[in-house]
This record gives sequence, C-alpha cells and structure tokens, in this order.
Amino acid sequence: MDKNKNGKIIWGLFFVIVAIYVIISRYICFPHINIFKLLITVFFVLMLLEGLRHVDFFEILFSIACICILYSRHLGITAITPFPILIAALFGSIGLTMIFGKKKRSYMWNDSINTNSTGTASEQCNDEHIFYKNSFGSVIRYVNSGNFRGAELSNSFGSMVIHFDNAVIQETSAYINTENSFGETQLYIPKEWKIQKNLQRTFGSVNENGMASGTDNVTLYINGETTFGEIRIFYI
Repeated sequence: MDKNKNGKIIWGLFFVIVAIYVIISRYICFPHINIFKLLITVFFVLMLLEGLRHVDFFEILFSIACICILYSRHLGITAITPFPILIAALFGSIGLTMIFGKKKRSYMWNDSINTNSTGTASEQCNDEHIFYKNSFGSVIRYVNSGNFRGAELSNSFGSMVIHFDNAVIQETSAYINTENSFGETQLYIPKEWKIQKNLQRTFGSVNENGMASGTDNVTLYINGETTFGEIRIFYI
C-alpha cells in the first residue's frame, strides 16, 4: 500500500470518528472530558505526522503552533498565543523551506515518464520537457511543443501562467508536476485531453474552470501541491 493511500486512510478514520461522536454525543454524556478539544488535538497530531512524513515545514510548525494554542494555559505560554506563535510559525516555515527546500513527493503514474529531463525556460518553448521556476515575480509562458512529454513547474510568492493549449502530446501520456507556495499558478489545458489529477493542498486551494471533454486518446497527469496559494486549471 502506497504512502498516499495510507494518509487517506488515516484522515478517513479521523472523520469517521468525528461522525460517530456527533451521533453518540446526543445520547451519551462524557463528564470531565472535552471531546471536541481531544478531536482537534488528534487532528493536529495527524497533521504533524503528515508534515514529518513529507518534510513539510508548514504542516509541522503550524500543527505544533495550534497544539500550543490549545494547551497554552497548561504550558504557561499564554503570553505568546495565539497570534505571536502563529506569526512565528509562518516566518519559520518560510525560512526553513527556503533554506532546506521542499521534499519532492513521488507520483507513480507511468513508468515511461522521465521527470529528470528539463528544457530551457523561455516565453515560447518548443521542448519536449520543460522546467519553469518563478520566485517573487510574474511570468507567462507558452508551450508550443509538437511532442510535449512533461513539465516541472515551481512558483513561490508570485504568479505563474502556463499555456499548454498549443502543445501536442504524441505519446499516450504526458505529465505536469507543479509546486506552488504563497502565490498562484494558472494552467491552460486543452479540454480534449483526458486529465488525471493528484493535487494536494496545505492551507491552499485547487480550482477548475470549465470541463475536460477527454475526447483525445492521450492522458495528462497533473501532480503537485499548493501551500498558502492557489492552483487554477482552465480547460480551453
């Protein structure tokens, strides 16, 4: 069983327990136990474990900060809760991520995909494999490849807009790996392609505009994560 599936099972069990509690709490009294606080604690502990598993400093520090806020009186740290510790977690996460980078999550979709090949970043790109990285800026790129196979995208504290509507997939599949943090990444995708998404969110959002018809016999795998930001997919 892969790690992503294990994570889904853990979170699934948590929400099932919450659902059971909502029902039985109407009939059973739990004296001297703050069940809601206990469930919230379990939630942040699971979040901490997920952060440690993926070496995600945002999940690690924010889960610790939230646990400290919940038990600030017991820990004697009411002077630094809630806002100082949240601000410290924010800047600490940014700093550690910039120093150590972010652990790349593995996405097992297709053995034929070569995620190590990159091309040259330019406004107009015809390469099979491309790599775009943006930090504290705003970029718009157009992929016009006649044999598009894959893209590695990284956006931090900025705006990245990538147009794939003129790209052609010659093989049966291609991929886009995207990492977005504190910014917005926009992907313009031909609606005729079949789409398989594996996009994770940490205090962020993933939104789609339009709908993929999937009439072509090619599949695009979109993998990645957004942290304190947004990934928007436009089907055109």
